[in-house]
Amino acid sequence: MNKKYGVIAGSALIVGMLFVLAKRPEPPVVPVENAVESLTLTPAGFDRLSGFETDDVLQALPALKKSCGVLAKKERAWRGFCEKMNAAAFETAGDLRAFIKREMRVFAVNDGQTGLFTGYYEPEIAGSPVKTDEYAVPVYALPDDIVKINLAAFNPKFKGEVLFGKQTGREIKPYLTRRDIETNGVPAEIIAWVKEPADLFILQIQGSGILIFPDGERIGIGYAGDNGRVFTGIGGVMAKRGLLKKGVSTMAEIRRWLIDNPKQARELMHENDRYIFFKRLDSVGAVGSLGVKLTAGRNLAVDPAFVPLGSFLWLETTAPDGSALNRLVTAQDTGSAIKGAIRGDFFWGTGEQALKQAGRMKSKGTYYLLLPERYDLNGR
Repeated sequence: MNKKYGVIAGSALIVGMLFVLAKRPEPPVVPVENAVESLTLTPAGFDRLSGFETDDVLQALPALKKSCGVLAKKERAWRGFCEKMNAAAFETAGDLRAFIKREMRVFAVNDGQTGLFTGYYEPEIAGSPVKTDEYAVPVYALPDDIVKINLAAFNPKFKGEVLFGKQTGREIKPYLTRRDIETNGVPAEIIAWVKEPADLFILQIQGSGILIFPDGERIGIGYAGDNGRVFTGIGGVMAKRGLLKKGVSTMAEIRRWLIDNPKQARELMHENDRYIFFKRLDSVGAVGSLGVKLTAGRNLAVDPAFVPLGSFLWLETTAPDGSALNRLVTAQDTGSAIKGAIRGDFFWGTGEQALKQAGRMKSKGTYYLLLPERYDLNGR
């Protein structure tokens, strides 16, 4: 989904470190350095995973298999593990749990240090294939005059990093701001039209969604690129200006305010220079940065500078209602706001119910990394 305009960066470094780590019978703590912080992986037991024995891990199996479909093509250790998992017939959660305990190893990330976990969802928005008085907000595809720069072509250490900009003379600069785009338009195909600017704004934050046309047709759209500008969260801006009730900052409440106050909302949304362009997907359903469809309740967006995409993770955090949210998940997505060794965005699914959960989630927590038992330096 390239959720929240994320880019994939630095995963080769940590993958290499993990190969080294897993090769030794009793591996030491291994650091992975980043510009702002570091990550360490320490061997741990399954008994350290709170709730592992009661989680219905069978619900995670579709997501696990999707990760395997990518990882098995790249690394020998994952290939062997995934072949066993795909060949097995798991009748109960206990069967899959026993398999995981037999075939995988657990590593504590930064020895159980806590980080921030938020939520996201896939919006469903009323749209139209043609402009009308009711549907007058354009959903743009990638503009014809935008320049896409693959940084890996200049240096392999930037594998996966992509920048978007505009050529001005002999320089490449960030593309037009949100204000510029919404005021003057851009030379781009218009995929569809929606009713509310606020809905398009939220769709851009989430990174993908479903448009529902008047005749009932449903089309999926996903991230195609961005304008290269810095993202600014308007929830914090609104709170500072006293535009929301004290303690209210959920996505649903923000959306309601933006719709009820259209003139102020336009200027407020312009505070976020970042603008997302979309592409029409072949089918309905959110697609993550790993390139596979996401599984509600079993996917996490992570910072790939620390956690390789496709990774199996044991998540320990808190749901918006205060209950424990401890479960097996996979890292299949990224996000521009998802930065750090212990930072995640939990995918709640599609529609209004998912919005109610995602918009209220802001919890402390941690996760553990699970790797195949035979994962070693020569396993590619």
